Amino acid sequence: MTCTPISTLVGKKVLVTRPEHQVAELNRLIQASSGININLPVIEVRAKPLSEQETLCLEKIESFDYIFFISVNAVNFALQAIDGKIERLQKAKVVAVGKATANALTEKGIIKIIRSEKGFNSEAILAMPEFQSLSNECCLIFRGDGGRELLATELKARGALVTYVEVYQKLLTAPDTQDVGKSLLNNEFAAVLIYSVVALNNLLLLLAEDKIKKQLLITPVVVISQRVYLAAKESGFTQIIIAAEASDAAMVNALLNGEACG
Repeated sequence: MTCTPISTLVGKKVLVTRPEHQVAELNRLIQASSGININLPVIEVRAKPLSEQETLCLEKIESFDYIFFISVNAVNFALQAIDGKIERLQKAKVVAVGKATANALTEKGIIKIIRSEKGFNSEAILAMPEFQSLSNECCLIFRGDGGRELLATELKARGALVTYVEVYQKLLTAPDTQDVGKSLLNNEFAAVLIYSVVALNNLLLLLAEDKIKKQLLITPVVVISQRVYLAAKESGFTQIIIAAEASDAAMVNALLNGEACG
């Protein structure tokens, strides 16, 4: 599998698959490199109705020792669920999975944050010294529906008492793909940017017509993580670039430099 850096985006189209409310910065970065962003939001992110158990959990949020935020969406929707009352988090140790998540917490006024400097995923958090032994520590994880189980499983194995609150959901969208399909057939895209396995799978469903899918699979794709890389490889993509971290800037940088090709 080969992967050639784009080196320049001047006049080139980039297919952006992020949810509509999250594309502004990514589009700005593409345009700053003289590229042309084509937006095809393949998922929609919405607040998830909380179960009775989750609601009760939020009522006693002050009792948790650690509160983990899995993503920027987890930050935004969790704070929405507690009416923006960040003082309710002050008794706990707040943990951010990834730099972007940490930045989102800081922007909301939460200053004391635990995050790994050696990685941006659950594995990096689990490698930190403070999480090696957690005897009866109460941990709350804010995430979306259908998230990975690794963090919770490992925390439990190390003695923690773990609770989930799923504050957002990813819904599949059905945008008009006619123009995108034509552009793919004409080999007009320099790359496709994909931020999650859910987005990857829905993109493949939306562009399932044989000729279009064949062209999609040979178009360079930039992915946000090793997990999405493996899903893209299994799906048949032939040129996959992995961003160095989970951020829009890292995605565009990976597109231009191709420094982490699978």
